[in-house]
Amino acid sequence: MFRMLIVDDEPIIVEGLQELFEELEHLELEILIAYNGRQALDALQSLRIDIVLSDIEMPEMNGLLLQQEAIRIGSAAKFIFLTGYNDFDYIQTTSRSGSLDFIVKTEGDDPIIAAVEKAIAAIQEALNTDRLLKEARYQMQKAHPILKRELLLSCLNGDHSTRNTLASSFQQYQITLDPSRPVYAVLGRIDHWRHEQEEADKALFIYCIANIVEEFFSSRCRMEHLSESDRRMIWLIQPLSTNDQELADNFKSYMMSSLEAVQNASRTYLKIVCSFAAMSKECTWDALPLGFNRLSLLFERGLGLGSEMLLTDERMFAPSDKDLRLQLRGVRLLDTALAKQDKDEFFRKYHEIMALFEQSQTYNPGLSLEIFYELSSIFIAHLNRLDLLYSLSERYPIGHLLSIQAHGSWKDVSSFFERIAHHIFDSAQKEIETETNEIVATLHSYVKDHLNGDLSLNRLAELVYLTPFYLSRLYKRITGQSISDFIMEARLDRAKQLLGDPALKIHDVGQRVGCESPSYFGQFFKKHTGLTPQEYRDSLKRI
Repeated sequence: MFRMLIVDDEPIIVEGLQELFEELEHLELEILIAYNGRQALDALQSLRIDIVLSDIEMPEMNGLLLQQEAIRIGSAAKFIFLTGYNDFDYIQTTSRSGSLDFIVKTEGDDPIIAAVEKAIAAIQEALNTDRLLKEARYQMQKAHPILKRELLLSCLNGDHSTRNTLASSFQQYQITLDPSRPVYAVLGRIDHWRHEQEEADKALFIYCIANIVEEFFSSRCRMEHLSESDRRMIWLIQPLSTNDQELADNFKSYMMSSLEAVQNASRTYLKIVCSFAAMSKECTWDALPLGFNRLSLLFERGLGLGSEMLLTDERMFAPSDKDLRLQLRGVRLLDTALAKQDKDEFFRKYHEIMALFEQSQTYNPGLSLEIFYELSSIFIAHLNRLDLLYSLSERYPIGHLLSIQAHGSWKDVSSFFERIAHHIFDSAQKEIETETNEIVATLHSYVKDHLNGDLSLNRLAELVYLTPFYLSRLYKRITGQSISDFIMEARLDRAKQLLGDPALKIHDVGQRVGCESPSYFGQFFKKHTGLTPQEYRDSLKRI
């Protein structure tokens, strides 16, 4: 999915183009709108914008100046200019400035659609798989030295011995980050590898993902990347700018929208599904270990248990969130499978462990005790994280988790742990369903109450502490329709209701449902009902 910003000072043009592109599902576009250059620049500072479809002639800041400002702040958006005049001087100016296309508005919709398709093709070409693999192989040859990786891991793990020597160590190992400035951490996770992925190629594709991140972030950030395992990746990031407070305030939003682009590029070009969790605020190097633990915890419950997640730790600080406890991690084996909610992997490992129980009964009772209490610590940790100990105690004796003597046989042990595992998996799935249903209910309520307000995908995503691309995918997966379709239906339903009040003028009805232009409201209503607003109002009188 790509993000396109439509900019024009005429509402009817903005709203008409927005509806046009929202109906072209094959382009997979998220549409943002702005009614002047200043609004557009704010969007470019806050979000990663792929394409800007802009009018040239606008008051205060015209399209050409907007493009210059976009370049200044490091935006890589491709510009397509619209104008009401076939002016040769404009064509020359926009070509020199690096715009992708110059289109006269009177040419109709087809040239505009073609220009956007051309822009998408250019972006895709820049991210083709062969080039990514070639660059990844080159980067692997220059892989970070082991000591550099260990130093960064020690920062994440809170090793006090490294704090006093960070500056000299960073210089020694050519780490580009500044140890005197705050830092953001981003945790990445491979959810699904490519079909029939070779083990030997996993490291190569992790470097591909790292290269995609570098491509999307390098214009505004310096960063360091390290792989924690063949499934988890870590980035430490600092914005390049230290003086521009406006850019700094918008960095979190820019970072998350760029991670969305990374996620989509990885799925599209590498056929790899991945998730990301990022800090919502920068932190000092001393606070980094605690912040990194929060990111890890995000992947272990709620939405983080699903696939292709894009989350920030902001959700953990929201008033509606449950009291989350930063527990010590379980001791290997089943811990990872429980955290990922991977039932197949869990029970495969579980049966291996139970077989070991049976063997140890005959050959090594001490090993049986060790395995039993390792399993107990893992289950207790996950039951605590999901707040399930109380509900479990209503069904099973909790003491059986703490004492091997409470079980009559190894068969009883196996059955007991298996029932607890099913309880954990089932409860986690219910939590995901509850949380996603709450998100949908919140969105529906907000949309109906703010039909004449800001209903952009970005605003709705902020409302539920998610990112726009992820919210769009999540909503469609849950409801079977797009958010824009729901907003359209809500506007139509409300418009029909208001048109039944003869005291309201038709243009007032249009404004109340979010149509700034009366002519656009008429076009919108007739397109979806077959009647003009006046014809619909007249039809109500005949009933």
